[in-house]
Amino acid sequence: MRKKIYITTFLMTATMAFSQVIIGSAINPSPNSMFSVVNKDDSAAGSKGMMIPTVNNETELPLYNAGLPNRFDKDPSMQGMIMYRKDIQRVVVYDGDIWKPTFYETGGRATRASMNPTTAESDFPSVGCILIGCGEKDVPFGFHNTSLDGDKLGIIDPQGAVNSSFSNFTFKESGFYKILISLKVKTSGIHVSPPVISFRALKNGAIIARNDVSLNEAILITAGANRVGTMEFLAMFDKGDKLKVQVSGGVSILTVADVYKIVPTDGTFISIEKL
Repeated sequence: MRKKIYITTFLMTATMAFSQVIIGSAINPSPNSMFSVVNKDDSAAGSKGMMIPTVNNETELPLYNAGLPNRFDKDPSMQGMIMYRKDIQRVVVYDGDIWKPTFYETGGRATRASMNPTTAESDFPSVGCILIGCGEKDVPFGFHNTSLDGDKLGIIDPQGAVNSSFSNFTFKESGFYKILISLKVKTSGIHVSPPVISFRALKNGAIIARNDVSLNEAILITAGANRVGTMEFLAMFDKGDKLKVQVSGGVSILTVADVYKIVPTDGTFISIEKL
């Protein structure tokens, strides 16, 4: 009798191992499915769905590690695991490196960063133009405005020395992004043509977008003018790509010691949205 029980159990286990599991119906909806959940009643009153495991936020996801730059330990054996994050109202999937939102867009897919408002004026990103040309300076962004800034994309990643080997953002996901750069500029000098400042976005050290912003249309502009200029563009980034923002000046006719300073106010920020 005991041998028969063992044999029966073995046969049942083997059958389960090589068969498909179907819940809600006796009919197999697809020969390629290992596991199927069938909704038998196509009506608002009778339809039934499947709930996957949920967490309140990313800190509750498996492998969360606040001490790592991307906030998660690596485990290739977990590739393809899915859960639902309530805070961003999205399904997330683990790719062996990080948890990534997927399936649909409902918000929480943008990063906004600003300049440090406590920066001394002597340390403002500044470029000077004295007849023969202008230099360029990096504009460092970070999480400084607690009411407006946020890093849902997890890409704020300052590396290297500003104005040298600096990079400000490291992308975690490949795809298209919409980027808005807004800079408040303080200019000084006397001109008979409008002062012009160049906004530049650099990916891996190469310029991918540029906008020459005219700061005033009047003539005989004198020192102390403050203007906000913007640049918006779409770009493709691959995982691991670096991004930073630079400013450079343009020589005006009869320019006298033209100086441009980026002022860390609410008008100076960058917004990066995953499309």
